Amino acid sequence: MIKDTTKFLLPLFLIALFHSLAHASMEAAGGSSRIDLAVVISGGGATISDSSDAKFTAIGENNIYITLLSSLNNLTYTGQAYLLVSLLSNEQFPQRLLISNLLAFAGALGSPIAQKTWQTYNEPYFSWQIDVVPTQLLRGFAVSLDVFPNTNDITTDAPDYQFTEAIPSGKHTFYVLPFTFDKGAEQASLLSFDIWIDKDAPSVSQMSPASGAILTSASTPVSCVVSDADSGIDLGSTSLTINSSTEAFNYDAGTMILTTKPGTVLSEGKNSVMLKAYDNVGNYVTKAWDFILDTVPPQGTILINGGQQTTHSAFVTINVKAFDETTQIQSVYLSNDGVFDTEMNHPLSYSPEIAGWLLAQPDTDGDKVVYAKFKDGAGNLSQACTAHIILKRLTPDTRIISGPSTVSQDTGADFKYDASKPGCLFSYKLDNGDWSGWSTQNNTHFEGLSPGNHYFYAKAGFDLNNDGNISIDEEDATPAQWVWAVQPQGYLEKLEKRILFWRR
Repeated sequence: MIKDTTKFLLPLFLIALFHSLAHASMEAAGGSSRIDLAVVISGGGATISDSSDAKFTAIGENNIYITLLSSLNNLTYTGQAYLLVSLLSNEQFPQRLLISNLLAFAGALGSPIAQKTWQTYNEPYFSWQIDVVPTQLLRGFAVSLDVFPNTNDITTDAPDYQFTEAIPSGKHTFYVLPFTFDKGAEQASLLSFDIWIDKDAPSVSQMSPASGAILTSASTPVSCVVSDADSGIDLGSTSLTINSSTEAFNYDAGTMILTTKPGTVLSEGKNSVMLKAYDNVGNYVTKAWDFILDTVPPQGTILINGGQQTTHSAFVTINVKAFDETTQIQSVYLSNDGVFDTEMNHPLSYSPEIAGWLLAQPDTDGDKVVYAKFKDGAGNLSQACTAHIILKRLTPDTRIISGPSTVSQDTGADFKYDASKPGCLFSYKLDNGDWSGWSTQNNTHFEGLSPGNHYFYAKAGFDLNNDGNISIDEEDATPAQWVWAVQPQGYLEKLEKRILFWRR
């Protein structure tokens, strides 16, 4: 049976090899031979196995018919035989299993993905080429990401693999390892593919000035930390605007700080910042925040007792009117001398009325002046403004007529006091206690005083408006004071001995 040999020609070295192998395997008895051949043919492979002195037949996707006569001088075939792998007679030789051309794509029908190149597709499709002799040797493939494939886990029996769960951003290595039924051939052809994925937008943090901040300098730089853990920041695409105006910026790759260039001037009032930061594969984040610039001090005026020209009490009410174009008034500072030294340590909350302010030299009539300054939310301090009023006192002065000696061993104390005009009521207090109620009584007594310094205060009041009550503007603005010390028994004797000792 002769087949057409015009389309496929077997190389001369194969003919010689077939001839020598067949001759070496001939059995003398009976003149017949058994020859086992493994042959890879187009599209597949098969093992030739037959016992005949006339013909051996291999069947694959293409058929190869080999006729071997006893004289070994007649060999005919059809099909294409391109690799003789092994001759099996009495000894088994290792089989070859190879894979190659590992590629990645953005999906089964997507565009190719290059190795070690940042890109955004995180469910890649991988394919590879099989070079195996024969096909029946292939058991399957183990695939893995970032770790060596598990030799006990056959993931797929096809030369491709599709990730169905998203791979996190970062640098990854995909591995594929073929397995054969011949244990000695396993791990013979490990392939890997470095795939770099950046699916995450850049990060923006540590904005300065902070959102809602109040500034006092128009040259304050605007900055923030801009980072991208994978492909890095694309400075050419990143943009920064302040109040819709594009601003130039500098970027320090080491600290990852983006800062407006020197010379950037902020606007008075609200400033709105918009940053759109891109990474090198097109992911982007938008960050917006606002802050306030207030460089102009507040302005304001004050009145005393609503603008009256005269007061009969040293205690007055300060009427305040202040405003700031950008931020609110936070504090008011009042002074009777206009120096504003210690007064700056005692701010008053802003209010249209501040009652109970004591004028300077309250025991002396005459022209009195009050000074005021205002501070806004940015800390800007206004110039001082003033208001005048004439003090003509109708309230009484108070004096203490008698009390204990400056140093006393007596734990009791008696006081007597009076006022500069008749018809007054009196109130008193000891140390840090509360003021007593108003009474016509002009003396008082204390018992059981503890050792140490003590302070007694007395003040007179006169019901100017006959309403039955003493208000703050009807009482003595400067209560009388008595200071003395209670010393335990024997203290004076000890003190005298010490004085005598030092004299000696």
